[in-house]
Amino acid sequence: MSTHTPGRVIGALAGAIIGLLVGGIAAVNLVIFAGVDQGYEASLPEVFETNVLLGVTTVAVLIAGPIVGAIVALRIRPRSDT
Repeated sequence: MSTHTPGRVIGALAGAIIGLLVGGIAAVNLVIFAGVDQGYEASLPEVFETNVLLGVTTVAVLIAGPIVGAIVALRIRPRSDT
């Protein structure tokens, strides 16, 4: 039987969306706490102009959020062996 049942796909998608929201919040807080002048209104180019390492870290958090969210959703979702 296929391991990609509709329930698993929907669960992974929901986890990715929640992970995107959490990653976005974490990235905004990272930018604010790092002391970027514009704070939450700063765009990615402005973050990179302020500090390249902060920009790379912010992008990494934004990318990792949905990935980690989908993985967690797939791990906690009960498997049906029948």
